[in-house]
Amino acid sequence: MNISLRQMRAFSAVARAGSFTAAARQVNLTQSAVSMLVQQLEEALGVALFDRGAAVTLTEAGRQLLPLARRILDDVNQVVEGASDLRSLRTGLLRVVAPQMLSCTWISTVLGEFAAAHPDIGLRVTDATTDDVVGVVRRGEAELGVGPERTVGEDVTRSFLMDVPIRMVCPATHPLAGRRGVSWDELRNERWVIYSSEFNRQLERILQSHDASLSMQTAVEVGYLTTALAMVGVGSGLAAVPDYARMFADNFKVRFVPLRGPEIRRQFYIYQRRGMALSPAAEAFVAMMQRHAGRGASKG
Repeated sequence: MNISLRQMRAFSAVARAGSFTAAARQVNLTQSAVSMLVQQLEEALGVALFDRGAAVTLTEAGRQLLPLARRILDDVNQVVEGASDLRSLRTGLLRVVAPQMLSCTWISTVLGEFAAAHPDIGLRVTDATTDDVVGVVRRGEAELGVGPERTVGEDVTRSFLMDVPIRMVCPATHPLAGRRGVSWDELRNERWVIYSSEFNRQLERILQSHDASLSMQTAVEVGYLTTALAMVGVGSGLAAVPDYARMFADNFKVRFVPLRGPEIRRQFYIYQRRGMALSPAAEAFVAMMQRHAGRGASKG
């Protein structure tokens, strides 16, 4: 059975107008086109819908089927309106995952602007460890992930967003706290608070390629960057931390000092599932993040 929406619209219009000619004017078709559409629908259903005499009136079958046809047309109209609302960001849900510290600093700034521009979009933010971001996206628990470089596999893709300078973080009372910059060579004897084993391995590789004698001695290993800052603040060691966390320096009684020899910048990416089209809300958020990154979020 091949029934079309055009046939049901013609059926509904004729029932409403009581005339093929009047219905044709309402739906912007010729009278013959409307008549043909109704006839095709009658043939497909195997019942007559109208008595065609001096006046066009519904048959008993037509009276019983008309509410069903109009319900289908109403549902289709709701689908069309819903799609329009999604496209125009009058409705929708944005699901994002990012590392905890990035979520409460850079991401929250962008989300605040996004919420002000699109107040009808629901927001769901998952703050995870850096190493969990790709997994959350892979499992479909978030549509977008934002975080530093990680292996993605075949089911997740990534696109570059920005790079962020890495700073040495020390207690506010540390001898290096007032410096405008410090070299890695000066930090040879320091011990470090590690909050991401993969990031630590990347740092070690960069340092080794610059100077084979450079290395980082681990004092404490934690799961979250906020915990790392707290441990630094109580004197457990130093940490290498993205600059966006600087706003929490006073909370944890620490200082952020530029690193040199070499300067290190951490690249951040947008992650999404491969082959999955982004929702209009996610597309708009990606565009907003890219604008923020272009305005200097990645500058030292």
